[in-house]
Amino acid sequence: MRNIKKLFTKINKQYLLYAGAVVWFFILLVVVLYLFFPHQKFVKIAFQNFLCGNKMMASIEGAKIRPVGAVASKIVFGHEGLQGKPLFEIEKIKISWNPFSLVKGVLSISSDASAYTGKMKVNIEGIPVIINSLPNMKINLSNINLAKYPENRLPWFKGVSGTLNGWVKKDMPLYAPERQKGSFSINMRNGEIMEIAIKNLPRLTIPYKDITIEGRIDGERINLTKIVINSSGNSINGNGIIEANEFEQKVNLKFNYEATTKNAPLAGKGTITISGNQWSPDIVITPEVPEKPSVATPAPQKK
Repeated sequence: MRNIKKLFTKINKQYLLYAGAVVWFFILLVVVLYLFFPHQKFVKIAFQNFLCGNKMMASIEGAKIRPVGAVASKIVFGHEGLQGKPLFEIEKIKISWNPFSLVKGVLSISSDASAYTGKMKVNIEGIPVIINSLPNMKINLSNINLAKYPENRLPWFKGVSGTLNGWVKKDMPLYAPERQKGSFSINMRNGEIMEIAIKNLPRLTIPYKDITIEGRIDGERINLTKIVINSSGNSINGNGIIEANEFEQKVNLKFNYEATTKNAPLAGKGTITISGNQWSPDIVITPEVPEKPSVATPAPQKK
């Protein structure tokens, strides 16, 4: 009898271990499917602020689930405001998760992808599975070749060239994106912004040596605290905000510019304002009018 009880106890333990492993696997599978490959929920959460994510769309090609992760050959992102044109694409996506993070009741996921011959890496930690937690995301971009980005995708300039590096960090309340907090820093080098659509003026091309963009994410608002463009002929700097919610996407940026060479794209000094809808903004250049030198009134002559 004791031997039979021991045998059943051993069988029960083995069954529980097996059942636990199966349940663990299905938890991972469901979480990954829910976050990465269903509908548009994760895309909208991840890009809620950075790219007006509440109207983002994604098409996924070659998605496969593997025991320790998932892969996809291509993901094409779009936005309702672009009338069917893809916003950007990433390729050769590899996603892996850390099963040991489930011991703490959360899930950690990392992903690598190729973007315009450069690299994109995404890490997400603290995804709630059993306990309530606040996930945080970090995106690293390295050596993105902007010249590979197709021309005429966005209505307010023809195209852009140069090399892009940068990062984005932010907390991601899954069901309260309006409470997201984060920061970002983007750097672009040695390129040009081609044929910018200026209101009531011919299109303008600005070559640049270096562009730095820094800011904070605060709910549905992006605060661009620093924008510095070191052009081969102009010095341009500014700041502003981008607001994106379910109903509207507004941009309000202001720059000051000054020519540093005689053949500068923008002569003299002045301001540049970008306002209106994020996907079709009004860009206005206002040159600074130099003050006319005052002419002294001659003093009356004594008789």
